Amino acid sequence: MERPNPQNFSITLLLWLLTVCGAPVLADPGPHVLLHEMTDSVLAEIRKDPARLEDVDFVRALADRFIMPHVDFRAAAQWALGKYWRTASAQQRERFVAQFRQLLLNTYLRSISNYREQEIRINPAHGQLERGRAQVDTEIERPGGPPVHVNFRLHRPGSDWLIYDISVEGVSLVATHRSSFAKEIDNSGLDSLIDRLASLNADKAAGNATGESPARPQP
Repeated sequence: MERPNPQNFSITLLLWLLTVCGAPVLADPGPHVLLHEMTDSVLAEIRKDPARLEDVDFVRALADRFIMPHVDFRAAAQWALGKYWRTASAQQRERFVAQFRQLLLNTYLRSISNYREQEIRINPAHGQLERGRAQVDTEIERPGGPPVHVNFRLHRPGSDWLIYDISVEGVSLVATHRSSFAKEIDNSGLDSLIDRLASLNADKAAGNATGESPARPQP
């Protein structure tokens, strides 16, 4: 059976998570609180007009308001660069974080066309919660097929829990980028990678503005 592609599923699954009906609000403070508060906020907006999920600007606004503030893009970007983060200049790091954030947002927007209401099971958080590290395992039911297992990795660098990676059937979104980024940096350098991501993100933004559907980029 074909394995789900994390590039296709990751951000769409996050939306599925946020729009599940009937998910119980757990009393235990921590990662569950974050995920369920996001659920309540996004669901309230979508229920006002479900048809607006086809509106890119509406979806982007939902992401910017309710989802993106709870994602640690710097931690995700640092992991995606791996050893190259240590040798990158401060300017390179900031540029890369900005473009990587936009890349993940574009993945979310591109995936929205696959959205369907699904039932999801959210298991209790586990990991080293007392040290600010947690995982939340979920199962998303698919009609006529086995459930998709999605794992959210979170940490608490301050007072709030933040998502820094999503794995689909054991395949990490960030780790997938890390492998391809390393090859590109070895071949062309970090600045070349950042420039390519910037161009890719600009092309995607232009396509959204004109209502076009640009060819799907390689990670």
